[in-house]
Amino acid sequence: MNPPCGDSSGNDAISEVHPIERRGRLACIDAIKGIALLGIVIENVRFFSMPFARAIASPWSFEGNTLDRILAALDLAFGHQKFLALFTLLFGFGLAAQRKRLIAARSSTLPFESRRLFWLGAIGLLHALGLFFGDILFVFAGVGVMTLPLLSRSIRLRLTLGLFLILLSGVLVARTPLQQWLAPTSDAITPVATLPLNEITTPVEANTPDPLSISVTDLERPPLPAVGPWIDVTRQRFNSWRGSMGYAVRFYGWFLFGLVLLGTVLHERGFFRPEARSWRSRVSLGCLSIGVPLEIMHALPPEVRGTGGAVAVWWAFVHPIAAAAVAVGYAGVIADLVERGRLPMTRCFAAVGSMSLTAYLLQSILLASIFRWWGLGWFGTVGQSMAIAIGVTVYGVVLVASLLWNRHFLLGPFEWLWRWFTYLQRPPIRRHPQSAAPQRGIDLQR
Repeated sequence: MNPPCGDSSGNDAISEVHPIERRGRLACIDAIKGIALLGIVIENVRFFSMPFARAIASPWSFEGNTLDRILAALDLAFGHQKFLALFTLLFGFGLAAQRKRLIAARSSTLPFESRRLFWLGAIGLLHALGLFFGDILFVFAGVGVMTLPLLSRSIRLRLTLGLFLILLSGVLVARTPLQQWLAPTSDAITPVATLPLNEITTPVEANTPDPLSISVTDLERPPLPAVGPWIDVTRQRFNSWRGSMGYAVRFYGWFLFGLVLLGTVLHERGFFRPEARSWRSRVSLGCLSIGVPLEIMHALPPEVRGTGGAVAVWWAFVHPIAAAAVAVGYAGVIADLVERGRLPMTRCFAAVGSMSLTAYLLQSILLASIFRWWGLGWFGTVGQSMAIAIGVTVYGVVLVASLLWNRHFLLGPFEWLWRWFTYLQRPPIRRHPQSAAPQRGIDLQR
């Protein structure tokens, strides 16, 4: 049996590229993915439940009751961007692991990798236009395409470029508060909600579409001829998705690109192997000792951490860098806990992580069913704490569904489709009685 965080890819080369079951999977990778998805749903629930300007300002607004303010501060210090960064690191890790197995199998890498990323992008586009404009899968596909040519380059080059891109993302996001500080009369940027200048750390352009601010009443008005709510909402969601893609090009896409490259470096350096525990712990604790204090200071009230244009520029620059450091620290700490058997609910988190694509999409389906006009219509009716509670509840439903599904099936339904289109042959999905026990290892498709 493989160790929980061992990397068996070097000893389990496949003779040809074909659908595999769950051999070589890494239990700690699945557990980290599952935990990352919990953090992601807590972040995403805001964009399902409240207007865009309010959702994007929530981590900094400290509005509402005492519980809302406490949760906003905790989210900013320990959650905001960290779990997306953690999931992105694992995406890069998977790209490097997949390339290694393809080379070991003496198979052509480009056709397989191109199909895989094409279909990931297609799924992401459908998700964005059908459920959630903030989809990350399409961006992952684009970043993956840019990463593939670099997988054959040296570890040092990828590490240097990854760190540079993360620093660049800090510069790009700090550009807006810098412009506001130097030219306060500029009307190029509309402040988020009613926050003062020193509280703005994420820019929202004046012409950014705001489909989530559409009320249920607006959507229930008599439609124009041949134009109903579904067409109107789809058009609005497309415009909003287009705006989010523009924001990806201007800022967070480079942040994710840097993290993907760091993820490939983690794979090459055997970050999750048991024999790397010592240096992994040093790296993780070092990253946490730098990132966590900065993010805690960032989450303090303005009168404590400072006010003014220069302060806003500083924290806008530091936030993505500190978030990336915390994500690396989270990855190492969780891996250590899994190896030592000290992570509570490891099996539950791993069940979600083993079918992370399905879990991510299911979370969106459930949140849309709660907040959209065609569902319960709770949009705009809940505060920060209630939104987070709903997000955690949705994750609980996804967790239970994942545990039940994994009892009978080898793959999540969307993983099965994705693999079918990638391998160009239908993979098995039902679990045979003799393979009912969970198996460990790394999956070429992930």
